[in-house]
Amino acid sequence: MKKVWIKPYACSLTLAAMFLGVPTLGRAQSMQQRIDHLNHCTDLMNQSTTLQADGQSVEEMIAYKKGTLTFDSEDLKSTMLRKVQALESENSVYDLDSLKKTLLRRALDYVRKEEDDCTDLDHDRTRSQRLDQIGFLLRVLGQAEDAIPILRRCMELDPDFATCPEQLGVAFLDLNRYPEAKEAFKKTIEIGGFSELNAQAITRARGYLEMMNQVERDHGQVPVNEEAKPTQHSFGTGFFVSSDGEILTNNHVVAGCRNLTIKGGLPVQVISRNPASDLALVKAEIEPDQIAVFRSGTSPKVGDTVVTFGFPLPGLLSSEGNVSTGVLSATTGLQNDIRFVQISAPVQPGNSGGPVFDTSGHVVGVVVSKLDALRVAQITGDVPQNVNFAVHWSEVRALLDEQGVKYKKLPSQQAISTRAIAKIGAEVSVTLDCTQ
Repeated sequence: MKKVWIKPYACSLTLAAMFLGVPTLGRAQSMQQRIDHLNHCTDLMNQSTTLQADGQSVEEMIAYKKGTLTFDSEDLKSTMLRKVQALESENSVYDLDSLKKTLLRRALDYVRKEEDDCTDLDHDRTRSQRLDQIGFLLRVLGQAEDAIPILRRCMELDPDFATCPEQLGVAFLDLNRYPEAKEAFKKTIEIGGFSELNAQAITRARGYLEMMNQVERDHGQVPVNEEAKPTQHSFGTGFFVSSDGEILTNNHVVAGCRNLTIKGGLPVQVISRNPASDLALVKAEIEPDQIAVFRSGTSPKVGDTVVTFGFPLPGLLSSEGNVSTGVLSATTGLQNDIRFVQISAPVQPGNSGGPVFDTSGHVVGVVVSKLDALRVAQITGDVPQNVNFAVHWSEVRALLDEQGVKYKKLPSQQAISTRAIAKIGAEVSVTLDCTQ
C-alpha cells in the first residue's frame, strides 16, 4: 500500500467543553443549547473525517488502476472495490478523479463550517490543525493560491507547528514559486521536531529540499541563496554517551540525511530514532577519549543553573564550540508537554542535539529548539526573551536504557566552575554534518 495523503488528525472536541460556564438551575434551555452546539461541531468533524477517508479510498483505487499500487490480498482488493462502487452510486459520479474531487470538496465545506462555528470549543492545537487541514484540502483540490493565506494564518497562530510551513512549501511548489518553497521548507526544519507531527513534517521538508536541489544540479542551475550558505548540508551537535562510540543527538538533526559524519569526515550510522521526543542515537567506529556523565538521584529544580554546549552557526562562530549559561525555567515544554523542559540559556541553529549540564557537569537534557521570537512578537506585540527548550532528562535516560547503552551516571553533589563544564562539553561533544 502506498503512503496515504489524508491528514492524520482532525478537530478534537471534549465533553468538558459542555461545562464551560455551566448554567445555574432554571436555565436548562441554555444547557441544552450548549449540548446541541457540541453535537453540531462533533457532527461536522465526523462528516469531514468520513469524507476524507472515502476520498483516500478512491485515491487508492485510482493508483491501483494505474498500476502504482498493489493490495495485500484479494479480499482487501474486493472490499475496496465494493466500497468505491458504493461511493460512485451514492454520489452519482462514475469517474474516479471526479468522484475524489466531489468527496474532498464536501469535506472542505464541513471543515470550513467547523472553523466558522466551533472555535469557541477549541483548545491547545485544535485550530492550527484545522487551518492546516483546510490548506491541505485546498491544495489537493488544485487551489494552492487560496491555500497560502490560510497556511500563513496557521503559522501566525501557532509558530511551533511545523506542518503548516511544510504545507505552505508544497503549495508554493504547486505554483512553481521555488524560492518561496525553499524558504518555507527551511522554516519547517528550523522549528524543530519536538512532537511526532513536527518530526514527520521535517522529514518531508528535507525530502522536498533534496528533490529541488537534485533538479537544480541535474539542470546545471545555481541553488537559491547559495552565496549565503551551502544548501546541501545542515549541521547539529551530538555528544558521546558510551565508550562504544554511541552519540546522542536530536532526531531532526539526522532525519533525511543521505550521509552523516562527525569531525574529520568520519561516518556515523543511525541506530535508533524517537521522533516523539526528538532524540536519535548514532554510532561512530571510534573509541572516544571522554563520555558524558548523566545526573542520577534528585531531579533538577526550577531556578537551578544550567549550561549548554554546542556548535552553533558553523563557519560563522567558533569551531571550538560555544558555551551558554541560564536557568531551568520550567520542567515542562510548550503547552505543558512533559517530554521537554524550558531553559533560558541562549541557543542558536547548530546547537540542536547538544548537552545541557547541571552545575556538577552532569547531563540533564538535550537541546532541541528555540521559540521563534519574531513570530510570537507578530502575534502578541512583545518579543520573548531566552525561551528555549530541551528534551527532558527522563526521556533521555529512557531512550538510553531502552537501547542498552552503557552510559555513566552519578549524583550531583558538588558544583564546579562554568569553565570546567565548558571543558567537559568540548571533550564529549561533536559537530554532526548532514548531507541532505
